[in-house]
Amino acid sequence: MKTDITEILEKPLNSEPIAEPEADILAKAEDYNVNIDDLEIFREPEKKAFRPEDKDKESWRSLDIRLSDVVDLIIASSERPFFLIRDDLLVYANPIAVQLLDLGGGDRIGDKFLSLVDSDDWKLLTENIGDMIAGDKTLQVRMKGSKGKVVPIDFKAIYLPEIEHFSFILIGEQRKKQTTLTLNNLYDEITGLPNFFLFEDRVQVAVANENVRTGDKSLIAVVAVNINNIETFRKMNIEEYIIKKIANNLVLNLKKNVTIARGLKYNFWLMFSDLKSKAELNHEVRHIFEILNDGISDNFTRHRLAFSIGVSSYPAPAHSAKKVIEQALSAVKTAQAQNENNIEFYKIDRL
Repeated sequence: MKTDITEILEKPLNSEPIAEPEADILAKAEDYNVNIDDLEIFREPEKKAFRPEDKDKESWRSLDIRLSDVVDLIIASSERPFFLIRDDLLVYANPIAVQLLDLGGGDRIGDKFLSLVDSDDWKLLTENIGDMIAGDKTLQVRMKGSKGKVVPIDFKAIYLPEIEHFSFILIGEQRKKQTTLTLNNLYDEITGLPNFFLFEDRVQVAVANENVRTGDKSLIAVVAVNINNIETFRKMNIEEYIIKKIANNLVLNLKKNVTIARGLKYNFWLMFSDLKSKAELNHEVRHIFEILNDGISDNFTRHRLAFSIGVSSYPAPAHSAKKVIEQALSAVKTAQAQNENNIEFYKIDRL
C-alpha cells in the first residue's frame, strides 16, 4: 500500500504512549538543543518585478496536481535513504533506507528510533540535530539494521513544524557506487558490453589457448575503434544514444563469436579468434568500417561518425596478449593522425 507522507503528518500515531520523560530522549526539542521559536520565524519572500518572459516559467502553478503525490513518488524512488521521526518513533522509511538496513519490508515502523542508531552515535546526533536543522550541517551516523548490520550514513536534517510533536526528517547522502573491481562492474553500464578489464582477460585466455594448441595455430586479431567526433555528440547531449546505437549495430552485424567491449580512452575494442587467414581478417575489419561509415540515425537525421580503426594480430606481429593490445593501440593512434575515416594495420599486410 502506498504511503502518503502528507497523511502521516496529518494523523496522530496509533502507537503506545511515549516513554516517561527521563527515558524519552526525542519527546522534546530541547533535548536536541533546538529552539523551536528560531525555526519558525517567518520571512516575507523578496518580491521581484514581473517580466513577460516569466509567464511561461510560472505556468506549472496552474497544473491540476496533488503536490503530495509528487513528493510521495520522489521520496519513494529516491536513491537517498529517508527517515521520518516523530518524537522518539520511526514513522516512515523509504525503500532505499529499508534496503540498506535490511529492515524486513519496513516492519520496524513504529519502533523506537533509538533502536536503529548505534549507541556511540546517539549522543552525537542529539547534540548536533539543532545545527543540522538550522545550519544545513551534515553528520555521519552509524545506523543499525537486522542481523547486526551497521551502515554509516551522512545525514542532513529538516525540521517539521507540528504542533503536538517534535518531528524531523533525516535525509542521507546518495550512496557512492563501488569502485573496486567486482563481477558486477566487469560490464559497461551504458551498453552492457564487457568493459576493457574483462576484454584484456579474454585476450589473455585466447592467446593462452593458442599456445597450448598443437598443429596449425589460428590467427587472433585485436581491433581498437575510436569515435573521433564523440565530443560533438557530448555537446548535443546524445553521446549515450550514439554509443548505444554503435554497440547495437556491431553486435547485430558481426559474428557471434566476436568479443565486443567498451574501452577506456578508446571507445570500442574487438577480438576475433580462430581466423584462418589474413584475408579473413581483412574482410572482418572492412565489415566494421562499413558499419561505422553508415553513421547513426535517429528520428530526425543521420549522424556521421568520424572514426579511426587500429588492428594487430597474434602470433605475428605480436607474440603475446600484452603486445597485441599495445600494437592495436599504436595503430589506432596512427589512424587518428590521418584526420579521416581510416584503418591502420600494425605491420600486417593487407591482401
